[in-house]
Amino acid sequence: MRALEKVIKDAVAADKYKSGVKEVLQSVKGSKLIIVSKSVASGERAKLEEQAKSASVAVYEFPGNSVQLGKLCNKPFRITAIAIKSGTTEEINAILSEQEGAAAKAAKT
Repeated sequence: MRALEKVIKDAVAADKYKSGVKEVLQSVKGSKLIIVSKSVASGERAKLEEQAKSASVAVYEFPGNSVQLGKLCNKPFRITAIAIKSGTTEEINAILSEQEGAAAKAAKT
């Protein structure tokens, strides 16, 4: 989770991100990682995942809701999806491996 927080905070500080489903859908191609909260509607999630797959961009499911994702981005409003345009490959791989580890742990219980 630490790697995710760092990447989001760096992207927000450098203004290298897009938030909101509509903006994320428009900027999938130039993105390195798409983060989706649990609050996003299933139809919108399917669209995001389809676009990301065609542009070969990784999708990370944020474990919290849109309010928590908004707070992480230092915004006083809900954010259901965010596209990160900055961050190194190592940072993004660390975030994705964290997610896989958490999924494997949940599957065991």
